[in-house]
Amino acid sequence: MKKLLFAILFLTLFVAACGNANTSSSAGEAGNAPAPSESAAAQQEGATKIYKDYKGNEVEVPTNPQKIVYVGSNPGDLLALGVTPAGATLSVIASQVAYPDLIEGITDVGYPYSSEKILALQPDLIIFDDWDEEGLAALSKIAPTVVIGLDGTFLTKERVSHLADLLGKTKEYDEWFAKYEEKVQATKTKLGIKEGDTATSLLLLGPDMYIMGNKGLNTTLFSQLGFTPAKGVDKLVSDNERFIDVSDEVLPDYMGSYVFLLTDSSKETSARQTTLTNSGLWKSIPAVKENHVYTLDSKFNYDDPITLDRLLDEIVSIMKP
Repeated sequence: MKKLLFAILFLTLFVAACGNANTSSSAGEAGNAPAPSESAAAQQEGATKIYKDYKGNEVEVPTNPQKIVYVGSNPGDLLALGVTPAGATLSVIASQVAYPDLIEGITDVGYPYSSEKILALQPDLIIFDDWDEEGLAALSKIAPTVVIGLDGTFLTKERVSHLADLLGKTKEYDEWFAKYEEKVQATKTKLGIKEGDTATSLLLLGPDMYIMGNKGLNTTLFSQLGFTPAKGVDKLVSDNERFIDVSDEVLPDYMGSYVFLLTDSSKETSARQTTLTNSGLWKSIPAVKENHVYTLDSKFNYDDPITLDRLLDEIVSIMKP
């Protein structure tokens, strides 16, 4: 179960990184200049650059990659930049992400990934957020392979900016996050969250229960919408703890004035949720008595840009009367 937790939940949190900027001439600057010749276009397509990745490896990568394979947990990072990978490790997360409509047509290379499936796609760039050094060596034999953050070091905006630099998508990055920040402000206005409103996010996964710390849903609740971490949760956040598993008996020590309950549709999780919410202890929690408990699908516990954007809509939907 622990392994499944990391696969579903914190595939999300083995985040990605690398960064800088890209510029392009405007139409006005281009004037009536002729279109580039086929040979010039071919040269541009074949151009490369040296990129220093998260592990400090200097990798020669294409400046304009045409076929990317993404071995990691946050394909939404690429999709937000307008980049659709040819292949990705979708076996676990495909049924869990909040954007199934956007991964149609992407070849699943398996989780753990299949070298044979990746090789068949003939990628010119592999983006890799796993931690298996042996796996890195194998991938590097197929195509230039760039390692992105392995341990949750980078927040969403930072890591996506690094990807934008790697892929020459700085303009797309700026535009996407400008719109997102506007949406955050509009969401805060709609919800009317008051200073001092505390929140807790609680994940049910099969028979197990977890209090979320500094990742997943909480990055939106605390960093964007302005909720304050509930007592107990604040220590998890300050200690940079991603989550802790808990028993029912200690729940009152972590409950805020608002509780967000993350679940999935599995039989085990549904049974666990029924047992919890029918208990006298649960019904004694102030947030439960005041109808300040909101249930979300655990697919919203990822922190890629697409999920964060759709999460704002979901929170407004469940919290507004």
